[in-house]
Amino acid sequence: MSLTEYDMYIDGSFVGAENNQRFESLNPENNQPWATFPDASENDVERSVQSAKIAFKDHWSKTSVTERAKYLRAIGDKMFENAELLGKTESIDSGKLLKETKFQSEYMKEYFYYYADLAESMNNETPIPNIDKPNMEVVEVREPIGVIACIIPWNSQMFLMATKVAPALAAGNTVVMKSSELAPAPLIEFAKLVHDTGLPKGVINIISGGAEVGRLLTSHKDVGKILFTGGTSTASHVIRNSAENYASLTLELGGKSPVVVFDDADVENALNNITTAIFSGNGCSCIAGSVLILQDTIYDTFLDQLTERAKKIKLGSPLDENSQMGPLNNDKQVEFIEKNIKQSVEQGAKVICGGTKAPEFSEGCYFLPTIIECPDRSIKTAKNELFGPVLSVIKFKTEEEALQIANDNDYGLSSGVFSEDPEKCDRVSKALDAGICFKNCYRFISYAASFGGRKNSGYGRESGADAISDMQIKKTIWTSNSRVTEDPFKIR
Repeated sequence: MSLTEYDMYIDGSFVGAENNQRFESLNPENNQPWATFPDASENDVERSVQSAKIAFKDHWSKTSVTERAKYLRAIGDKMFENAELLGKTESIDSGKLLKETKFQSEYMKEYFYYYADLAESMNNETPIPNIDKPNMEVVEVREPIGVIACIIPWNSQMFLMATKVAPALAAGNTVVMKSSELAPAPLIEFAKLVHDTGLPKGVINIISGGAEVGRLLTSHKDVGKILFTGGTSTASHVIRNSAENYASLTLELGGKSPVVVFDDADVENALNNITTAIFSGNGCSCIAGSVLILQDTIYDTFLDQLTERAKKIKLGSPLDENSQMGPLNNDKQVEFIEKNIKQSVEQGAKVICGGTKAPEFSEGCYFLPTIIECPDRSIKTAKNELFGPVLSVIKFKTEEEALQIANDNDYGLSSGVFSEDPEKCDRVSKALDAGICFKNCYRFISYAASFGGRKNSGYGRESGADAISDMQIKKTIWTSNSRVTEDPFKIR
């Protein structure tokens, strides 16, 4: 079987690596190679950044907001029209279900339209009132940063691309994206759609490769901002790399998100949303609700019902519309989960269901929906981000204890609370130490609502109305309406 050959997108052209080096991507459904990609060299990274720099200086930063908005909407239209292709490519390359990847590709049209609308309505000049200097006018102006580096992970690529690229372009910046070496294909298919819109060359560049490519890009002297989604260990390298160029950072990292269910919760609603929180998307979501904190008075009955649901989840091809979970992305991910489960059992945890690869899918990276009872938060599966369909369950008695368990967490990305008492939900949601909280629901996204974390989950936020201004820098302009002739050595 011949492999599909993809190229990078640099300066408006599809090109291979300068050194002709390529790498393979595996289809996680069968662990067989299905496509190859250029492994970018240092010169390739340099070309992509210089292309973005020239496009920014010579054209894009000077383009009218109306013109930029037109291109944003054109990109959104292309994504909507080609959602089936984008979704299928991402599903083959990553293991995510087509029903999710196709939906995200369709929905991203709304993101590009939203930022086009925002850009057209924004006022980038703000007069500063009440300046305490005579005959002086002061204005703060927002300007685009320049070249923005975007590091895109293998999961939810069209979503995590759109939250970065749409506001970046709307603000007048140009971008260089690095695709994940684990699933690079969707971004190249996206590049083909961008190319068809007639977007000026260099405004969007997409390169592929491993860690060294990421290092070269995030440390490049001409990169002014880095938008990174990924793991904490890689983020540590990105932070160190940014010391080379003083680029500003937005980091959306991992999570170990707690979901608290009180005994007055609507049981059916809670069961449905807990299933969504940890098992949808194969459990491979940064905001996955992977720690269930369950009140003792409903613990046994609720856990029994949840276990029955988990056992009935249908595993299958990500392209099959009847599948409810597909494979994980790669064998290393499976091995990491297996190791953590083994260590957790040795610590005193109990596997209620799952806990192993799915025996009927021996060739692929399929892992059974897993529920593990944990005596406390120190258990490995309750502490470490696993990025898979593994739910750790911890019992609590009081609200105070629930919050202590929930906030005993290195991460702070997402959280949830289920209760029919509005005051309790409000109180707990505000006390949970996380950048996102869902009350009586889970795993929703919107272009109008920002997301981001705290602690080891990173800093900065994406999406929402502030995203464009986060892609800009301020300049303060002082204008004297009289000539300054006083003592030049006097502090003014």
